[in-house]
Amino acid sequence: MTDWIATDLDSTLFARAWLAEDAIAATWSPAEDSSRTPSSWMKASTHRLLSSLGKSFALVPVTARDLDSFSRVEVEELNLRGPAVVANGAVILGWDGQPDPLWEEHMIAKLASWESTLDEFCAWLIGKSAGHARPRLIPGPGGLPAYLVAKAEPGWWHAAEGKRILAEMDWRGCRVEVLGLELQVLPPGVGKRDATLEVQRRWFEGRPPLLCMGDMPLDLEFMRLGGLLATPMGSTLDQSWPP
Repeated sequence: MTDWIATDLDSTLFARAWLAEDAIAATWSPAEDSSRTPSSWMKASTHRLLSSLGKSFALVPVTARDLDSFSRVEVEELNLRGPAVVANGAVILGWDGQPDPLWEEHMIAKLASWESTLDEFCAWLIGKSAGHARPRLIPGPGGLPAYLVAKAEPGWWHAAEGKRILAEMDWRGCRVEVLGLELQVLPPGVGKRDATLEVQRRWFEGRPPLLCMGDMPLDLEFMRLGGLLATPMGSTLDQSWPP
């Protein structure tokens, strides 16, 4: 199959709120026993659309989720296991659902020199934010951190204190984005677009995706590879477009 669709997952296809009685479980909380608890859901209408498209197109997730978090994505009747772009492009999964060794080697070479810097950023944010920001490093290939994410209360990153902290730090060429409640700090070389291009080259004979879906302005980097673009109504991306 050479026809494919590239799509972000969280806030594009999935939501943490219970949407309706007929919503479909999409992700699952870490299992502490034999029970399984859904942690996000997909609208039934979205599920019908993706189920129909999945019969004719490969569905390729393009997500910031790391491998562990992505392993808990499971939607009935949908094959989202591979290929896939995870950890904001630091990891690519092949058709077998396993990390691609060539891309892993490529990313380890890029990330190795950033490990101590990301550790430093994490410690600096913990001290500077006085507990308002909760930074953590997202695991990538070879045990290296892929990028940093720091969650805060709604609006805090856009308030005076959050803005001051962002302005004070020397981010050393990393890309810094505030996405809703989260700050993301991506080292050079980490990004959804480059990884999506690699998936296109390696597994789809160089053919671009027919459709790309996302919910944030940052997603436009990979979405513009597609012949068609789509975003949920009311998403951050939707609200950023002129009326």
